Amino acid sequence: MKQALSLIILFFLFNAISSKHEGELYDAGRSTLINLNPMNFDTQITNNRNKNIISFIHFYSPDDGKSNELKEVFIELDKEYSGMFKLAGLNCKKYKDLCSKQGVTEFPTYKIYPPLPAPPMKYEGKIEPKKIITYLGRFVENKAQELNNNNFDEFISSKSSIPKILLFTNKKSIPLIFKRLSLQFDVSKYIYYIFNIL
Repeated sequence: MKQALSLIILFFLFNAISSKHEGELYDAGRSTLINLNPMNFDTQITNNRNKNIISFIHFYSPDDGKSNELKEVFIELDKEYSGMFKLAGLNCKKYKDLCSKQGVTEFPTYKIYPPLPAPPMKYEGKIEPKKIITYLGRFVENKAQELNNNNFDEFISSKSSIPKILLFTNKKSIPLIFKRLSLQFDVSKYIYYIFNIL
């Protein structure tokens, strides 16, 4: 009788532990990537859209056949760009209603949640870090100003006690990290760039 009772208790403990982590693709110990659920979706994604935070979500089912292969790309992205973008995963087998509410019916699906007022949109490109970051970079607002003859005096004289950031570049566009910096600190009068430097 004791042995049967012990087996029943072990069975229930095993089921409780495995159902708690049922099919979570992303291990919180390996990255800062967020496992979304109905309790944290609004605080982690919806509310952050008002704060100019761009989120990229991997909607998956643990048995969809592709997500396990592609999760390393997502983890790599998170390690390299955490703080610049919010990356998250959502287990649609476990949270069907939330995925349905987000318009997701097939897996894997990748969606971008840009700053408001832009609507969420499905990402249809290749699941490669460079392609994803290039695409996400389109949604990063730039508050830096180009330094030229018309604003040089203002640059030198305005608020001389406040440090200014100046980027010299020969690139055709502003680097993503610089755009994000201008947005993060919201100091558009103090962040400048100069193009066509040899």
